[in-house]
Amino acid sequence: MDLALRDKKIFQMKAELENRKRLLCMKRKQLVQNKRENKLLENVLGDYETYNKRFIKDHDRKIVFLQQLHSYVERITHDLKLTDTKLQESKNEQRDIMKEITLLKNEIDNLVEDNEDINSNSNIDG
Repeated sequence: MDLALRDKKIFQMKAELENRKRLLCMKRKQLVQNKRENKLLENVLGDYETYNKRFIKDHDRKIVFLQQLHSYVERITHDLKLTDTKLQESKNEQRDIMKEITLLKNEIDNLVEDNEDINSNSNIDG
């Protein structure tokens, strides 16, 4: 998943969480007011507050998890870029080494040819 898309989803989740928090706060205020008017709502209010706290706690954990996941993905992406760079450097070094090997091999071939020419000329003169 693209980092920008993941960031956008995290932002949307945060916005949705804020909207739900506002809605829960408004409903809580209504329940507090209604509680005064109706004693039966007291238990409902207690349950609602428990649910509200759990809801907020769960979403806060989700946000922390997504932030940690985002950081992890960023580190992995960075490490992969470093790995790609090191791999390219290794390929370049390998290519340079092969060029050097080829040059050395050619020099050796030339030396061997020169020695053979010298030896064949010595045999002709002798």
